[in-house]
Amino acid sequence: MRRPSLLVLSSLLLTSCVTRQLDRDFATFSADYATDMNWQMLLNLARLDQGHPAYFMAVGEIRLDRSMSAQSQFSGNSTRTTGSTVAAAVTNTVSNVLGGSIAPGVSASASPKFVFIPLNSEETARQLLAPISIDAFNMLYQQGWPADQLLRVLVERIEVDLRQDGKVESVVLFNSPTRGEPESFARFLRACEIVRELQKAGGLSLIAEERFVPSSQAEVATIGPKEMLEAADKGRAWQRSAQGGWQLGAIRTSYRFRANQEIVDSVLGRFRSQGEADTSAFIPNLQTVIESTVTTDPQDPAAPRGTPTRSVLILRSFRSVLEAVAQEQRAAATLMRDPTFIRFVPPRQLRPVLRTDWGDSKTEFTPAAIELTYAGRRYRITDPVASGPIDLDQRWNRDVFRLLVQLSSQVTVDITKFQRQALELTQ
Repeated sequence: MRRPSLLVLSSLLLTSCVTRQLDRDFATFSADYATDMNWQMLLNLARLDQGHPAYFMAVGEIRLDRSMSAQSQFSGNSTRTTGSTVAAAVTNTVSNVLGGSIAPGVSASASPKFVFIPLNSEETARQLLAPISIDAFNMLYQQGWPADQLLRVLVERIEVDLRQDGKVESVVLFNSPTRGEPESFARFLRACEIVRELQKAGGLSLIAEERFVPSSQAEVATIGPKEMLEAADKGRAWQRSAQGGWQLGAIRTSYRFRANQEIVDSVLGRFRSQGEADTSAFIPNLQTVIESTVTTDPQDPAAPRGTPTRSVLILRSFRSVLEAVAQEQRAAATLMRDPTFIRFVPPRQLRPVLRTDWGDSKTEFTPAAIELTYAGRRYRITDPVASGPIDLDQRWNRDVFRLLVQLSSQVTVDITKFQRQALELTQ
């Protein structure tokens, strides 16, 4: 009865070893994958900071060929002795003697294989250059991301039509210290701070608005189920017109900021009471900026160009996001030493959207999420250690970097389309 027990024990031992090994493999590969992806993101930011092109690789698949075997070798002998003794009766004595040894053995081998995909196809280029999805902006906002971070990372510019003295003036607020006038960038940063304060006060919401956009003015009298299904397969729809006919077109969803006027007045009053520059000196109709349409196409918003209520936020492409975020820190550092610029920007916004080069600062920093050296400069994702109350601002840089990593999923591709480009590394 001992041999089966030993086999069961060996089996349980092997199962336990496999489970522990899988746990270690998962933890190791997960950590390595995270490090590699963070390293690639920071490397591209470092390249763009120095005016070098960015390149992208994707880890398409991690395969692990693992084999484990177990064996038990038994050696021994058995003796049997039979004797007879005459007494009151005949007694038979039988003794079995087992002797020998048991030699269990377990062996394991692993061959991890990483598949890297160079992202250099036409599809990838289109995904890099296409504007960030408006739906992505909405999802991030609804998840509670700070509005000023979203604006500073995702928005290229704000276009506003303002009414002044009976005339309509078009104003563009550039989200860049170099692509527009410093005053334009200052206005943009001030609008970011006000929107963030409105968000914190619960006075700002992002509303989805759907509208039908016909492909042409042509109409048909009747349509059937077949035409309906064919249009739906192509992402289009039929809708009755005011004249009673049917028009073919698309349903477009736009998002518009809406603000509570009472909270707006309270927030602006707080800004003025703090002795900051008068908001009206920058944007006479600030309400126009707050009630903005988020769009990828400046010609698309529902409010036509030239009306006094038109205000749109133009979103960047992912490639533009990386370039702008990487290159802002040095140009912004110069502007933020200008007393005139500082006067009109809230203190909270007087920092680059992402700082990766900290120079020889003696400040105490949190542990870096990732760091590397490129072209003689040290880049790292970290924040200064703060001693005050816990606040989102204490992890500003790490949160912006985390946002970039999340946005990078838009250039993730189906690896089956890139089999010829796959580069396999076996360890």
